[in-house]
Amino acid sequence: MRLKITKTLLESWAYTFNCAEGYEDEAYADFLSTLNREPSEPNEAMQNGLDFEDDVYRVARCDPNIRNPKWESGIEQVARIIRGAQIQVPAGRELELDGVTYWVYGILDALKAGVIYDVKFLTKSMGGVDLYGKYLHCSQHPAYFYIVPEAREFQYLVSDGDSLYIETYRREDTPHICEIIRPFIESITEQGLLDVYREKWAVP
Repeated sequence: MRLKITKTLLESWAYTFNCAEGYEDEAYADFLSTLNREPSEPNEAMQNGLDFEDDVYRVARCDPNIRNPKWESGIEQVARIIRGAQIQVPAGRELELDGVTYWVYGILDALKAGVIYDVKFLTKSMGGVDLYGKYLHCSQHPAYFYIVPEAREFQYLVSDGDSLYIETYRREDTPHICEIIRPFIESITEQGLLDVYREKWAVP
């Protein structure tokens, strides 16, 4: 049996420890929902992100029909970077850790010439916002570096629909995904949730 691991699951778990004060119960409830693989409708911020990404991929494929012209500047900037890349690439790789087989899986927004790109959309203006190191502790680039062993660099392409911020991580400066998965397993074991994970995330 293999157990699936995704950045969404890991990020949901991590947020229970890193959420803003007063949101602990909400963060934990969201994690339990993710752990149980319960379907959910995207909120407004999530939908805006999906709409922005959809336009970016369309323009990157040389389709000029932008559905959200209010974000045209940001869309064009991101699309210019990923043009010519493989877009929305599903990928996975087995990982043996402490006697358990995991299936580390993700969908890469874009992959080109050894660089993985991930498109992020901010619902508020970048003006006055300190973004440096925003994704330093994110599980996404460690997971994707493991999934795509030939990749040497990961870039978060962050836009508010107008400005563009790029945060870059290199393989040699990134912790191995094992360093994130092991604490995750230890944590859910302590919480009595390991059996839920085994049931809901088992893959053939």
